[in-house]
Amino acid sequence: MKNWKRIGLKDFEFPNVLEYKKDYLQIPSTLPKDIRVFKTNSDTAVENKQYFSEESIFGVGTEFISLVNNNFNSGISIYIPKNIKVSEPVKVQYNMDKNNPTVIDKNYIVAETGSEITVIFDYSTDIDIKAFHNGILLVYARENSIVNIIKVQRMSDTSDNFDTNYAFVEGEGKVNWVSVELGSQMSGVNYTTYLNSESSQSDLSSIYLGDGIRKIDLSYTMVHRGPRSISNIETRGVLMDKAKKVFRGNLDFKRGARHSIGNEEEYVILLDPTVKSHSIPALLSEEDDVQGEHAASAGQINEDKLFYLMSRGLSERDAKKLIIEASFRPIIEKIDFSDLKNIIDREIERRLANA
Repeated sequence: MKNWKRIGLKDFEFPNVLEYKKDYLQIPSTLPKDIRVFKTNSDTAVENKQYFSEESIFGVGTEFISLVNNNFNSGISIYIPKNIKVSEPVKVQYNMDKNNPTVIDKNYIVAETGSEITVIFDYSTDIDIKAFHNGILLVYARENSIVNIIKVQRMSDTSDNFDTNYAFVEGEGKVNWVSVELGSQMSGVNYTTYLNSESSQSDLSSIYLGDGIRKIDLSYTMVHRGPRSISNIETRGVLMDKAKKVFRGNLDFKRGARHSIGNEEEYVILLDPTVKSHSIPALLSEEDDVQGEHAASAGQINEDKLFYLMSRGLSERDAKKLIIEASFRPIIEKIDFSDLKNIIDREIERRLANA
């Protein structure tokens, strides 16, 4: 597990995989009947092999991928036919408790030409539970389709989270990722998007908050294969106490991806001198006529902003909270669902209570 050396994952033992017995799938009543939504089982996994070459999926590590493929206990499989657009989201909500402490989910989403869908994944736990999540999500977006994925991870401070996400996007299709990482003691997250055809596009917007002794490993990759493909990675983070974080952002322009554009940026606020933050942005290119930009910045809260807010009557603690929440706001506002935004806001406020 050499990819984990910076945050110290070694001698990791997988827990026993137990059955997840709670209902986790919420299908909107307005969902068109032509859309197929199933809980993943061995039959749906075999059916989806026609869309995905799963042998090339590495994600957070081959050991974790093998665990999902051989032992998944939950997950969804969604097929959206041609030209069907869904206005309400499909929701997948896991709440792990003492009787259901393990979620190993395998998920598939296939969007045919001209279709559109939003899927929300929410992973939470009872406060005093040591839970384990390890999952795979595979997305296939055909021409002119739009797939919006929102993932919120707010597990307990004693839990472990590992999550692999892959998307394959065809001409003028688009996959939008929003990732919110707020919990668990150890979190390894991978997002890899292949922009396979002309004018395919993907945006990845994420926030993370590391407190206590939390360890976070984020790996985001955009692979440009088609000409005029476009990618954007925007990440905002906060680290406090003795938290550790590694961010790897990769823009990879393959031969044939001429006139493509890729941008990535990460901004992290460091609240304590005891945190550790590693940012490793990379640009790879086999094509001459492309545009790639990356930026990473880390620093303490701007003293001028802090002084201004305190001069208006806020305490230092409240002023810091306001600045941090303002940093997260551009990402959170990309979520169009007020109930989910309220959940995220409350969790951020709870974790910043002692900042």
